[in-house]
Parts: sequence; C-alpha cells; structure tokens
Amino acid sequence: MHAKSLRAIGQSLEILRVENFELETQGNNYVVRSESLSPTSQWIFRNSLVEKVWGSRLPNQQSPPSGDRSLCYEPTDLSWLDAQGQKKRRNHSDAPMVGAGKLSQLLRTVGGHLDRIEASVFKISWASSSICVDYQPSVGDRERKDFSVEKLRELGLHMRFRSSGSGRDLTRTRESVGSRSSLRAKF
Repeated sequence: MHAKSLRAIGQSLEILRVENFELETQGNNYVVRSESLSPTSQWIFRNSLVEKVWGSRLPNQQSPPSGDRSLCYEPTDLSWLDAQGQKKRRNHSDAPMVGAGKLSQLLRTVGGHLDRIEASVFKISWASSSICVDYQPSVGDRERKDFSVEKLRELGLHMRFRSSGSGRDLTRTRESVGSRSSLRAKF
C-alpha cells in the first residue's frame, strides 16, 4: 500500500524539514535522496528509528558516508512511523481537513494513485513548486505525470471527499461532479 507508506515517509520528511527530494522504490524499501539531508540529521533519524523499532541500537550503527544523502525506509520503519502518525491523527481528529496541503498528505495522494494503477516501480522528484511522478503501471508502458502542488492538493481533497462516505454534503457532491472528470483526466 503505497498511500500509507508514502504518508508515513512524508511525516518523517516534514520533521526533518526536507522539501526537495527524490523518492523511489527498491524492492520492498523506499529510498529518499536529498541534498538537504545532513549527515547529522541522517544519523539521528536512523538511530532513533532503529531504537524505536527494535528496542535498542544496533551495535555497529555509524553515520552514513559523507556523500550519501539518503534515507532508506524498510517495512518495519514504515509500520512504526505509520503507528506514530495514527496516534497523532487520533489526538487531532477534530480537524480532519487541516493539513490537506502538508507533504505527508500530498504524498498520500500520489501513493493512492500508484495503488490504483498497481505500480510497483516508481520514482518521485519533488521540488517546492513541481512534482514529477515516473512509474510503471501494472499494464502498459512506463508513464510520467507532472503536477503543481496546488493540483495535487485539489486531487487529494477530491479523493478524500469521495472516499469519506459520500452523502454527508449533497451540495458539495453536486458541485464536485463537474470537476471530477477534469481531476481524473489530469492523473
């Protein structure tokens, strides 16, 4: 489930204040590369994850090589990060639409699309004003989609509204019908 994993990765990148990065799959892992990841922040993040996921530090944990500005998220890392995010969201459940433009929610939107087309291999290039998603759908040729942050935000709100159990606000449903086809066509 890419949506869940990408949201968890986004939450960690928000904490690290990483705004420009590349994210890609490597088997069951996700790798994030960014020039803004300092060796110190990488070391702190890796060690805190290892300690929280496994209960203690691994004996040979060292800082990454100085030129390697990446983080690798394994399934156990993502499970722990997701559990922490769920706790945080439960504590703030009174404001479900707050944060629709946060990195974690925008990555969740991209992940939702990748889940729907059953993409297993992809690369996301994220800059402050544009997002490029290069992926291989389960059927067909490799594709590339480019987005602005605003377009992803709109798509995310539309997806959440559609999956939140329609019928709560018939007016919004009627208003969104006209924009639904244009949003679907863009992704």
